[in-house]
Amino acid sequence: MSKFRFKKVPANIGLIKHKGSEGVSPQSIYDYATSFRSVYTRSMPLLKKFDDPSWPSHQETTQLYGKAQSLGVQIALSNELLLKAILLASSGEFTKEHNLKKLLNNLDSRYIEIIKQHLISNGLIKEKWNKVLDMSALTFIDARYGFEGKDYVLDFRTQQLLNEVLDDIYNNYIPDWTNLTKKQQADTATLEKEVNLLFDEDYQKDKAKELKMWRKFLK
Repeated sequence: MSKFRFKKVPANIGLIKHKGSEGVSPQSIYDYATSFRSVYTRSMPLLKKFDDPSWPSHQETTQLYGKAQSLGVQIALSNELLLKAILLASSGEFTKEHNLKKLLNNLDSRYIEIIKQHLISNGLIKEKWNKVLDMSALTFIDARYGFEGKDYVLDFRTQQLLNEVLDDIYNNYIPDWTNLTKKQQADTATLEKEVNLLFDEDYQKDKAKELKMWRKFLK
């Protein structure tokens, strides 16, 4: 008999039934992304023992027991889903791609610039943009199969910065699908027009004025 046994099922729930739905929406993808991020943030204390310059000398930290890889998977998957939510919302296309760099490069160039500037403002040397993306491109895949012995890097700082800025983009720079018909949600031209309006400063100023007047009227 192994040494490990589960003491109880989580929150006294042994079975959760998931009911399928037709189609997929940016919000449903985003909700899953935030769930995986929550697991990551709640589990971060597990990495404290690795914050030690002499960690290679410790048997446990040499083997890692999959803890760092497990957290790497969580944050990388959250980023992958955020990228897919943004891509779907802004282009109407859903992809099963796992390569983070490929997903990011499929974004509107204005989104890419926002992401790049966030990383640069937090210490990234501009010339190393592609290097850090290459390091994190396959984290979700590599960390899942860390036991295979491949060389790879778990760049938690970059993954966290990406998660921050992708969340900002999702909440501030994607079309509001609740105001679009199913036909409009699938129409690239319509979505492109909506994205352009989000980046149009004059349009946004006028919209802000209207909102201010509306709020004043409701008081």
